[in-house]
Amino acid sequence: MIRAGEGRYSVMLHAYRIGNDRLIVITGGEEAHIGSATLIEERGHMQTLSKNGHKDYLVSEKMANLIYDTIGSDLLVICGIHIDNASKEEIDVLVDNAQMCVNIFLKENNDN
Repeated sequence: MIRAGEGRYSVMLHAYRIGNDRLIVITGGEEAHIGSATLIEERGHMQTLSKNGHKDYLVSEKMANLIYDTIGSDLLVICGIHIDNASKEEIDVLVDNAQMCVNIFLKENNDN
């Protein structure tokens, strides 16, 4: 597990290797949940499912593209980050922390 941020701004990334594929789960904030799932098989070939009213897809799609560009393996990114009544600034902090988690993951897995 990789973690960035503290308290209600904490974001965690769990990574799993499933054969040649990857499953990445990014959760955090006050309540972990499943808000979106983005499957990427090749650059430009991406599918996303998202719960109604959730904007987690903004993170799952961005992170899926970044991870795919580096590791080149098919992957599924599940994302669920929540803070009640979050301000734009709080959302920015959470997205930055998700990005930090992904950066650490990519650095640790740069040989793949």
